[in-house]
Amino acid sequence: MKTLFKKGYIIFFISIYILFTSSVLSSFYVQSSNKVLLTNNLKLQEQAPDYWPTAGWRTSLPETQGLSSQKLQEMEDYIASENIGGFIDSLLIVRNGYLVYESYPSRIYDANIRHHIFSCTKVFTSTLIGVAIEDGYIGGLNDYVLDYFPNRTFDNMDSRKEAITIKDLLTMTSGIAWVDNVDYYQMAHSYNWVQYVLDQPMVHQPGEVWNYNSGGSHLLSAILDKETPNGTLDYAKTCIFDPLNIIAYSWNLDRQGIPNGGTLLHLTPRDMAKFGFLYLNNGTWDGTQLIPASWIAEASTSFIGVEFDQGHGSGYGYKWWTYNWLNAYTARGSYEQYIVVVPDLNVVVVSTGNTDYQFIRLLVDFILPSAGFTPLNLVLVISLVVGTISVSIVLGFTFLHFKKKRTIKKLRKEFFEGTDRNGETFL
Repeated sequence: MKTLFKKGYIIFFISIYILFTSSVLSSFYVQSSNKVLLTNNLKLQEQAPDYWPTAGWRTSLPETQGLSSQKLQEMEDYIASENIGGFIDSLLIVRNGYLVYESYPSRIYDANIRHHIFSCTKVFTSTLIGVAIEDGYIGGLNDYVLDYFPNRTFDNMDSRKEAITIKDLLTMTSGIAWVDNVDYYQMAHSYNWVQYVLDQPMVHQPGEVWNYNSGGSHLLSAILDKETPNGTLDYAKTCIFDPLNIIAYSWNLDRQGIPNGGTLLHLTPRDMAKFGFLYLNNGTWDGTQLIPASWIAEASTSFIGVEFDQGHGSGYGYKWWTYNWLNAYTARGSYEQYIVVVPDLNVVVVSTGNTDYQFIRLLVDFILPSAGFTPLNLVLVISLVVGTISVSIVLGFTFLHFKKKRTIKKLRKEFFEGTDRNGETFL
């Protein structure tokens, strides 16, 4: 009996050891293999690009830039098998400054046609705020929003509304009551969008609760329009569009002539990639610091936890969404508009679409693995498999143990009744 229990404990602890060891080893394997990869690419990133795509992107074979064509072919096979090609207007991958993959599966668009980038617009607005602070047109992140709209009266005034800062607008934590898929359209039909947003009641203390609010992004554009020399659009042209040679763009205005701070910017996918490349290079473009490097670092930092992209995403910065399993961040817009920046891999990925499809599946299962990166989620899968096997061993042993225990009880009962079936006494 004691031997049986000893065997049970031994098997149990061996199972736990296997589970723990497999988790550590699989984690070590993923991290060590990625560490080599990331180290190599960090060295590449430390070097200035060998050209700037101001006049246009240079193309390169995937393998030349360290990507697997086979993995990208698997992605195309997946798109075909899932019949989602008609949903994807463009898919671009830039590695080490070269356009290594470009596809227009839906055939609605090509490289020269502008696309509505929806809420990816917000990162352009937030970037202009950072530049305007650097240029001295805006005082700072802690400036009170209402100070930029003096001599105006707004409904539902209280101390919380007076405390809203520019940073609160950037991080979607203004505390203003807002349901985006309702209030945005009501704002768009109102005569004065700024008035509509700031007339809304407060439901939270600013800076505490994240709530998606495209109206708050428009307030940022209105502040830029008021404080920069010739307004938001001209400032964007001077600070971003002209230096990057982005010519084919349009940006819808409100009734006061202010560019929509939250959406309705139209760009070509290649120009979206240029903007991502500007961020990838810490705000530098061809020897000129267009965006403060400190702003790039801060804007792409998660200030509040927000889950998105089926649990792959974890936080929110200054209009940039951040991922928890890789040093990466993205602009996101409705119908799968994306500008993904992956500094450790020296990669920018752009997606535009015309309806919802699982872009995150393409990114995690194909695009990043094509660059040799294995998501840490794989560790969980390996651990789960090994854990299931270990638990099965323990449960199997437990079943056999109790089955044998019942047999022993039966034999003991026969003993205390006197003899076994052979007439011999148990000692």
